Amino acid sequence: MPAVNPISEHFREQAAAHRERAAEHPDDPRYTQSAQALEALADYAEALAERGAFQLRYLLEHHVADGRFAWADGQCGRSVMQFGFDVPVRGEDELDQFLMDLCDRAKSDAARHIGKHESEFDRDDAPAIATRFGIDVERVHGALDAGRRYRQLFVVGIPLEHPIDAGARAQLEAIDGAIVAAGSKEAYGDAPPLLVKNVPAVDAAAARERVAQIVGIDPEALGATDSPRVLP
Repeated sequence: MPAVNPISEHFREQAAAHRERAAEHPDDPRYTQSAQALEALADYAEALAERGAFQLRYLLEHHVADGRFAWADGQCGRSVMQFGFDVPVRGEDELDQFLMDLCDRAKSDAARHIGKHESEFDRDDAPAIATRFGIDVERVHGALDAGRRYRQLFVVGIPLEHPIDAGARAQLEAIDGAIVAAGSKEAYGDAPPLLVKNVPAVDAAAARERVAQIVGIDPEALGATDSPRVLP
């Protein structure tokens, strides 16, 4: 018999909860119907895990914590609780599709977890965080931005002729997620500005002011444009 895994175990736990509710509500067949669907889903997931199928490999590698399914209370948990409740499950194709959809929901739950607990994550560790949760690096940065309430990011340009000492550059680079790099000649001509990318601010004026205070320049001498996050 295939070994029980934490994903199948979660399905069986929810099935057991539905069976308890079925006993309390004998006139509502949906609880028993959902319990049966979840038990079938658990069996199917165990078989897929034994075969090393993608859905179970992905969920078991990235979305199990302390030996249990990580997102029992998130989108995933709600979808499991509702599985087969209002609409009967009629075959393996539906079981397979549900597990594929669960993989996508797990990504969303992971992103929300990162955003909610953003203080526990270092943006410099974004590649490792992405690997841990099986999501892309851009989604990690987006989750951190959402958690830190960064609604807009700006690229601020400092004129080439304005000197930037090592201390000022270090302060610019200390802005959360900032990338400091010279603009390209292709985009800016023979005197490309020094660009400070990923500056969080409420508007362009605030972005210019933030950089101006660090480098000691009139904010009006700086250029600023809103931008999606620029990745390293």
